[in-house]
Amino acid sequence: MEFSMRDVLIVPYETGKSVLKKQDEAKLRPDGSGFGSADGRPMWETQPYVAQPVGAGWDEYIEAEMNDAVKQNGILVKQDGIAIVVANTGEIIRRGVGKVPWRSMVEELENKVKEEPLVDLGFLQG
Repeated sequence: MEFSMRDVLIVPYETGKSVLKKQDEAKLRPDGSGFGSADGRPMWETQPYVAQPVGAGWDEYIEAEMNDAVKQNGILVKQDGIAIVVANTGEIIRRGVGKVPWRSMVEELENKVKEEPLVDLGFLQG
């Protein structure tokens, strides 16, 4: 599945760790002088379609989503994880538990995204 070609952005969010603990772990990562990626991150983190959550409110939002998922599916959700699929319009189109069926998720997402209008480049022909 070529996520970047389909304009899909994945934002992994690890639960159960405080912001300070996440920052401390980032400091302990290798400096890139050995084997592996240049900055010591796992290979999947260096892909162009993977982003980090930015801004305030993520902990509260994810905690609320996780609590809802536990109520609906049981405590194993905390072990299996959740996925929240959001279109570029901001609409949440699906929530799920466990392993993500990426192909069907991307197809469903493609049906919900807002297409950007094409830019007329006719002026380049001079």
